[in-house]
Amino acid sequence: MPRGGARPLVLWSWVLLALVAAHDVTHVFDDGLETGLGQLALVAIPQWLLLAALMAVVLRGDAQSRTAALLLGAIVAVAFVVVHLLPVSPAAFWDLQPSVVSWALAWGSIAVGVVLAVLALRTADVAVER
Repeated sequence: MPRGGARPLVLWSWVLLALVAAHDVTHVFDDGLETGLGQLALVAIPQWLLLAALMAVVLRGDAQSRTAALLLGAIVAVAFVVVHLLPVSPAAFWDLQPSVVSWALAWGSIAVGVVLAVLALRTADVAVER
């Protein structure tokens, strides 16, 4: 069970994973994203293996969980920007016709990823001060 300082990290990590999972589902059902199941599997399987490993560390609630939460938040935020928001990215939303839900999930994942990373940094600062 996570310690008191780690509980917000766990909660925000779960929220982030739920957003990423919902985003992955939109790749299947949003015709505007033009993603085949094979393409999705090629990206999603390694992605979820990494996310699961990071989440397992976050759930421990120790000093390494803060680092894992920082990595989880930063990796998700940066990945969404690089893969979907940069005009030269491989799956740029600007070149596709994603639904409003897809846009909201992408921006929400970025926002929650940043919140999680900042929270992990602040939690680390508090732990160092003690």
